[in-house]
This record gives sequence, structure tokens and C-alpha cells, in this order.
Amino acid sequence: MRKDVLRLFTGAMLLAWLVAQASADALLRAWAVSGNEFPVRLTIQGVRGRFPSGTVQTVRFTLQNPAPRQTFRLQASATYTTKDGRQVTTYSNPVTLEIDQTARDCRIYFYVINGFVVEDSLSIPGLDLRLPSRASFVVVPIDEVPAGTVLSGQVSIFAK
Repeated sequence: MRKDVLRLFTGAMLLAWLVAQASADALLRAWAVSGNEFPVRLTIQGVRGRFPSGTVQTVRFTLQNPAPRQTFRLQASATYTTKDGRQVTTYSNPVTLEIDQTARDCRIYFYVINGFVVEDSLSIPGLDLRLPSRASFVVVPIDEVPAGTVLSGQVSIFAK
């Protein structure tokens, strides 16, 4: 009898601990992609992982396209033999080719587990963004991120 009561008590404490763990914090997951698959990185600064329940935390983030612009100089040459047996080489005018490597049709994703993004708290300078009220999954569209550019911003998270 005593052993059964001890098991029930231990099981109840374990269950209470698991429920408290599941509902005590919020967890933010964030990532970014670009439509044309250029390398876009998202870095979260400040609070990482869990947010204490009943609080609003501001998270700062950066989105960057680390690929540098590249410039190539191209020039064609042709070597041929004339009728009298001489070798002649000719060159084309040089052509400068620039590859801009801009990440286009970018999306930043914020996914808050056991919480939500506070309405109109997202801020990226130069962009006018509106957030839905109490959203736990937010997709932020950005037309383009030029090569070497870093966009900084912040968003507030409420933890349930």
C-alpha cells in the first residue's frame, strides 16, 4: 500500500514537472531563405532559446547575404596560320562581366512555440512591415538583399 502511494505521488510530481516545463517558457525558431537560392544567413542576437513565461522579450536579428559581388575581365584570343606559314594571334576587346549575386524573393520565418510575436513589433529599417495580431508563425517577405548587405531588425516575443 505504502509503495503504491509512493509510486502515485512520484508519478504525479513527474507529470506536474513535465507540464510545468512545457508551459513555462516560449521558444523562438527563426530562419531565412531566398527564392533564387543565394546564401542568406539569419543571426539571432540577445536572448537565445527560452523566454520566461508572462514576459515580453525583444530579440534583435540580422539578415545578411554574405556573397560578394564578383567582376570578371574576359578577353578572347585566336591564333591562326597565314598562307605564308606565319602564326598570328589576335585579341578581342576586353569585356567586363559583373555578377551581382543579389538574393531575391527572401523570406524570414519566425516560429514561436508556446508564445507569439507581439503585433506591430517587427522593425527592419527601410521596410514598412505589419504583423498579424498574436501570431506564432510569421513570414516576412523581403524583395531583395544585395550581395554583402546586412539588414538589422528586432521583434518582440510574448511568452505564455
